[in-house]
Amino acid sequence: MIGHDKRNTQLVLPLELTYEPQHSELIKQHWNVTFARQGKMSVAAKRIMARVIDQIRDDDYSLRPYYQFRIGDIITDADVAQDTAYKHIKAALMELIHVTWEFESLDRKAWYVRHLLDSTKEQAVGYQNGVITVLLNPQLEPYFVKIAHYTKYQISNYMSLRSWYSMRFFEILSAFRDTGVWSPTIEQYRQLMDCWEIKDKSGRIKKNKDGSPKMKYPLTKDLIKYTMSEAIDELASTNLAFTYEPVYETERKSGGRKKITGFKFTIQRKLDGKIPEFWLKNHIVSRVIDNLRAWKVTDKNIATYLEDIGTEAANKLLYSWQLKENSDDRINDRLKYCNAVFVKVGKAAQELLKQEVQTSLERQYTTSEQ
Repeated sequence: MIGHDKRNTQLVLPLELTYEPQHSELIKQHWNVTFARQGKMSVAAKRIMARVIDQIRDDDYSLRPYYQFRIGDIITDADVAQDTAYKHIKAALMELIHVTWEFESLDRKAWYVRHLLDSTKEQAVGYQNGVITVLLNPQLEPYFVKIAHYTKYQISNYMSLRSWYSMRFFEILSAFRDTGVWSPTIEQYRQLMDCWEIKDKSGRIKKNKDGSPKMKYPLTKDLIKYTMSEAIDELASTNLAFTYEPVYETERKSGGRKKITGFKFTIQRKLDGKIPEFWLKNHIVSRVIDNLRAWKVTDKNIATYLEDIGTEAANKLLYSWQLKENSDDRINDRLKYCNAVFVKVGKAAQELLKQEVQTSLERQYTTSEQ
């Protein structure tokens, strides 16, 4: 029974799952979350949020009252003792309970803050008998449900990562699959990797003796060593394996080495025209693929553009073709017509995604400079 045990002040959680969670292989994360200045947290906390988000369906119109899953969905190491696993989960949930999202207008005349999780309900955030229960703040629903602009990535690879920096690279690089290149300035990179200005508990920027803001890894060589090296190794076996090269200033008024002003990250996996196997294991995606194939859309075009077009938009395309089929304006050459339309829509979607990514990055950087 959910409620208060009269013998103590602790909330009683469900002993078992109250529903069987349906996990998705692909999860969507709102642009504003991907390109926000996230504070570094534990890998377990990131995994918990991933297991919540991967239960949110495209046809959901609201958040569930709470989300549940098994601890085994988070702790993947077989050699981790049960007591140790519970300590990791408890610490991760405590982290998430204290996570807040700040919202501020560009002119800085409006600001407010909301907690990520909801701890005000009778149903509690916590774990019991191997079951984790999480309540998202319903006021943040627009960032989780029916989102129009998002980064999409494969959760199986994501859940195997053991570094927060690796997870951040995985999230961000997923937004650049089409171009294969991400080129942030060093300031943008620092913000996205939580290596920007260090603040005290009151939110005030800490200063060095010379009055300059304190930075995490102030030396660029340390920034590279501690944020990139492990991520390069961990992502090497995924479809987002990448390399990096520093970008130097074009001119230097004084002598000495040129200063590093940014980085160029290049995704190594090239589109090979083959539909990923895990797409075919997802019943929603596989159904769309079957229907596109029936209309003679090639596997190469499906592999290249479907992820950016999205299943919902692809279904709308299929519906429009079916309407043509039942009219006087029938499609005589499906191979030629449907592929041309699909490629056109796919390229438009990719171009829109590029613009949205750039806008998100610029908005984050502009806000920090004000």
